[in-house]
Formats: sequence, C-alpha cells, structure tokens
Amino acid sequence: MEEARGKRPRLLLLLAVVSLSGLSLPVRSANPDAAVDQGLEAYRSGDYPEARRIWLEAAEAGADRAQFGLGALYARQGRIERAREWFRKAAEQGNPAAAFRLAQAYAEGDGVEAEPERARHWYRVAARNGHPNAYTVLGIRYRTGVPGDQSRMFAFYRQGAEHGYADAQFSLGGFYAGGQGVEADPQKALTLYRKAARQGHTEAALVLGGLYEDGRGTPKDPAKAAEWYRVAAERGSVPAQFSLAKLYTRGKGVPKDARIAYRWYRLAAGEQSALQVSANKGAEAVGESLSEGERDRAREWVRGWHAEGIWTR
Repeated sequence: MEEARGKRPRLLLLLAVVSLSGLSLPVRSANPDAAVDQGLEAYRSGDYPEARRIWLEAAEAGADRAQFGLGALYARQGRIERAREWFRKAAEQGNPAAAFRLAQAYAEGDGVEAEPERARHWYRVAARNGHPNAYTVLGIRYRTGVPGDQSRMFAFYRQGAEHGYADAQFSLGGFYAGGQGVEADPQKALTLYRKAARQGHTEAALVLGGLYEDGRGTPKDPAKAAEWYRVAAERGSVPAQFSLAKLYTRGKGVPKDARIAYRWYRLAAGEQSALQVSANKGAEAVGESLSEGERDRAREWVRGWHAEGIWTR
C-alpha cells in the first residue's frame, strides 16, 4: 500500500487567542458571551480596533473570555501592563488561560520583575481550573531548579496525567521508565506513553515505537512498532521517519519494500538533524535496487509531503 503521508520549549507554550473560540459565531447580540465571539471574528480578520471595542464592552460587563481577549490583544501590541491588568481580572474569575498567561509573565519577567512564588501561584490556579499545560509546567519548573522538592514535582505530573493531559502523561511515563524518583515500572510507563500518544502526542508515539521494537515493558512487536513510528513519522518526527524506513528495509513488522523505505529515508534526510547523514546513507543503499523512475517518483512524493498536525516538540 502506498504511504500516506531549547531549553524551555514547554515553558513558552503561549495560549493563542484562538483558545477563546469553542462556540459557533453567533449574530451580534447584547449577550456578553456572544459578543466575545464577535470580537474573535474581528480579531481573526485583522480588525483589531473593532475587536477591542467589542471585547471592552463585554469585559466591562464581566465576561472573563472578553477580558482574556483584551489581555491577549494588548500583549500582542506590547502594552504589557494593560495586558496583565485584564489577564488578572479574567484569572480572578477562574479563567484558566488568563491565569496561565499571568503565571508566564511572572515566571519569565515579562513586563514585571520575575517572581517565582507568584508564578507558581498562578500556575496552580490555572491547573485547578483545567488548563491543559499548567500541571506539566509546574512539574518542569520544580524539575529544573525552582525551589521545591522532587515529591511536589512528581505530584504535579501525576495530577496532570490523572486529568488526562498528554504532556503530563508523557513526562510521568519518563519517570516510570527511568525509575527517576519512583520505582521503575516499564509497564506503567508504556501505559502512560500510550495514553499520551492516543491524544496526538508525537514524542510519545515515537517512544512507543521504540518500546515495541526493543521489547521494553512489553514483548517485542515489530508490527506495533511500525504502527506507532508511522503515527509519529506522519506528524513530522525525523527519528520516527528514519526508524520506519529501517523497518521497511528489513521487512520487520511491515512488508519489505525498498520504494517505501527510500521515501522515508529521503524525507528524514531532508531535515537538519543528527540523523541526516545516516538517512542519506540509508536512501543510497536501498536506492540501488530502484529504477531511476522509481527514485524520481519518490523524490516527487517527498516534495509534496506535509506533516499531519504540527510538530512542535
């Protein structure tokens, strides 16, 4: 079958104004919640003065989503103090996105003096109110030197995982896989990685592929390895693309197919990475068994390939 096709990255997971959406855009009305979506429509069309006018009216009427929208708009314009004012108003009403943005400001010293204690307070507020990244960020901050003990770091990851957040599940899986702060439990790690991967977590899918290929925490299963490598590969993971190409080269878990292997090797070789040289060598090796026409079609496939979703990790 033809194939379908830094140091603080997670701490800088900014919540875009798109997170204000979630309802279909209604006809303009006096209802503050409806006005929020009208403002979002104006924002997305680039009419920022109109977005501000609509959101300001709704925000003054107490709509926390409009208050968050104003904060995001002011932050975009570099008016940090005004942004923080509206984020605070929304956060005090329980808006998790606003609490998360406030926490980021205090953590990074964005427009204010960095205050780790205030940052942790607002991250906790965001987590309690359901922000999908807050538990993970809290865990990362305890892990990377913010004063606090390892048990609290682990607790934040566990709470996030229990709430079903993929990043927290992935991070917690790493602790169980490596026995870091807990007794090593490869099977529990596998379960957590699987939960994260099923939510679209690309790194988790890549790790799952490796676990099934090597038989860590589970019997070796090349077919499942190929399945999870494919998920990560189609989302743009170069290591997964390279690993999938090797499986097709050897016929492990998938039918042996030099044409498909050549495609994935070429795709992996097209990105600057530690695997670029190896991917090129793999492509050259399997390419010797292909005709020039087959190689040309593979290169055309690579040129037209687009990742599913967004590879951000």
